[in-house]
Amino acid sequence: PPADRETIGVASKLRKRLASLARNKDCRRCWMQRRHCVCGSCPPLEEENATTSCCGGIEKVNRLFLLTHHKEICMVVDTAKIILSSFPNTTRLVVNGIGKEFQPSIGEMMGAYNDALSGSSKCLILFPTEDAKAFSDIEKEICSSSSYFQQSKWDVIVIDGTWNQARKMHQKYFPDSSKGGLHRVQLSSNVVELLGGDNDNIKGHQLRRHPTKWREISTHEATRLLLEDMHTGGQFDEQSKAMSHYQEILNAAARRQLGPPREKEVSKGLA
Repeated sequence: PPADRETIGVASKLRKRLASLARNKDCRRCWMQRRHCVCGSCPPLEEENATTSCCGGIEKVNRLFLLTHHKEICMVVDTAKIILSSFPNTTRLVVNGIGKEFQPSIGEMMGAYNDALSGSSKCLILFPTEDAKAFSDIEKEICSSSSYFQQSKWDVIVIDGTWNQARKMHQKYFPDSSKGGLHRVQLSSNVVELLGGDNDNIKGHQLRRHPTKWREISTHEATRLLLEDMHTGGQFDEQSKAMSHYQEILNAAARRQLGPPREKEVSKGLA
């Protein structure tokens, strides 16, 4: 079956990437060379087996699913890995293309998606579709719901990859429109406007460049800003500050490992 062929193909590519990581004795947590490892500077922001926000969890989030393209695995400049290591109890890594028979987390993610479609739970998909809304607007909509629905926590799905990869993964796994407890969420308009400006001092841009400035935002930073939008009462301020610092550490380490970017040679015209 096509699904099995895809699983075998992706698994084969992942095995090669992980074998290379092991052969080079790179860190299996941050995927950096050992001399550039950031793990000691980026400890988890929640305790192991933590179930409440006082233990460092994310107050309004039940589970955070990172739907990741397989090409991001073991990549030096990938930022989503820091989300996973920061919130190991809350976060589930889901690798695109591997079925639930070999990856229970994808079954868990699709279960959360389907439960939200039926209206029995709440789920946010962070992706800027035409029907995507800021979290504040979504929260206003559910104020008329039952008190249980209002007080229950959110499952959050974040898609990690290039914009082209993310668009394909979104179409593949989440074809249904927002309904029931399922909502597409986007960052607040003031945040997008700030990220789209010309201020090079704005933090959170990834090292990979994109012609549209705000689309240079990293998966890690987009997730941090969404979690800030979800916790306007300051419940997430401490973790947010730490996450911002973690990305600076990761970007600096990646620059050291990769070296300075190559400059394009300018062809000289005839004299």
